[in-house]
Amino acid sequence: MTLPEPSVSQRLAAAFAGMPASLPAAMTRMCDAVLVDVAGLCVAARNTDYAQATLRSTGEPGPCTVIGHAGGFNVATAALCNGTAAHGEDYDDTFEGGPVHAGAVIIPATLAAAEQHDLSGSDVERSIGGTLAL
Repeated sequence: MTLPEPSVSQRLAAAFAGMPASLPAAMTRMCDAVLVDVAGLCVAARNTDYAQATLRSTGEPGPCTVIGHAGGFNVATAALCNGTAAHGEDYDDTFEGGPVHAGAVIIPATLAAAEQHDLSGSDVERSIGGTLAL
């Protein structure tokens, strides 16, 4: 009898369970670079038609941040709006050595989940680093 291959979620869970308490310096620098890149792109796109339309269509209140906008939003709104803004101009993660287009997906989802569950900065960093390392 052949055992089934582990699912993507099982592989992710195993990778996160095995993450060290602190990341190697090179991975920390990459996490910081991707985070700053995504935040800058969100601020730059905050007044574009697509970012404004996304926020208007999903703007449910909650504890999470839509970067560049006042107020708190629910986790889904924050993840969707930040992801849309980060990827909208297609400049995300184009710096040397960065994982192309991973940040626009990973960072918004991670930040929204971290705010919703009141996670620490080191938890966020480990989540980003673990995902980028996969």
